[in-house]
Amino acid sequence: MQKISEVYNKLYHYTTMDGLIGILQTQSLWATHYKFLNDFSEIILFRDKLISLMYPHIRECVEEIIKQSTQIKQNIDKIGGLEHVIQHEAQVLIDAQYSALGDEIYILSFCGQNTNPNINENGLLSQWRAYGSGGGIALVFDTKKLEEIRDIESKRFVYSAMHISNLIYSNDENKLKEEFSEDLSILADIVKQFFTLSNIRAQKEVDSSKGYMPFVRCISRYKHYGFSEENEVRVVVLPTVIDQELLDLAKADGKALKPEKERKFRNKNGQFIPYIELFNSNDIELPIERIIVGPHKEKEARATALGVMLRNTKIEISCSDIPFVG
Repeated sequence: MQKISEVYNKLYHYTTMDGLIGILQTQSLWATHYKFLNDFSEIILFRDKLISLMYPHIRECVEEIIKQSTQIKQNIDKIGGLEHVIQHEAQVLIDAQYSALGDEIYILSFCGQNTNPNINENGLLSQWRAYGSGGGIALVFDTKKLEEIRDIESKRFVYSAMHISNLIYSNDENKLKEEFSEDLSILADIVKQFFTLSNIRAQKEVDSSKGYMPFVRCISRYKHYGFSEENEVRVVVLPTVIDQELLDLAKADGKALKPEKERKFRNKNGQFIPYIELFNSNDIELPIERIIVGPHKEKEARATALGVMLRNTKIEISCSDIPFVG
């Protein structure tokens, strides 16, 4: 899969003034549990799409099975017919993958560079609107260096998955086929193994481990077209839970486990939101190149204050020229 730094040189992360201060002081970024983001269809949106994409592969296998076994054909007819059985089996298989994955998926979001240079210079109006009269801040990151500290993070803590990728929006079928083709091909091959007559008769277990990362990438990179203006790039992490079984396996193999990532919680309007801190190591410095102060009546004063705070750094500070008043 293409590195995101080969697509975007810079990435933009929008936050509040208080959020910026926290980021600068801790040199860390927060990845939020997907169920607490502003899109209720996160992760699950791709379920129905994946079922429809796997359907023809299952159909091909089932039709081949029917040719080899009249008894199976009779059984299929008794329980609703071919179409019903294929749809049911596709749903069961995909839902089992979701269930095996679990709920602990955390997402850190950025906006990719825009084709409009004015937006890259002054920020995205829809993002500034999200912060209203309180004003927002955009941090501009060097993408390649962000990938480098992502690699350090993945080596220091135990994660079952971690990737940084651009998103595919639900109205872009061509891009979906282009960018998901390799992962979907792997998933299709695994699906076919489940519906091979010899495997069914032998009750042979199918090794689906090769499909783990393709499945994670597909479901976490697919988003509703209504958010397409954000041109989102995200870091997706699945922190591993170190339980007794994992400890026993590590001990038996004579291996030392990396530390588990701490889950933290913040309070937002009375709701406790789970998150994890990424890159919060003493030897990691966030690759922030520029800070854009969003539209606000005191934006110049904010920029001045940040200039004093960051006087010993090379971080550039500018103000958005978008005349939004909130």
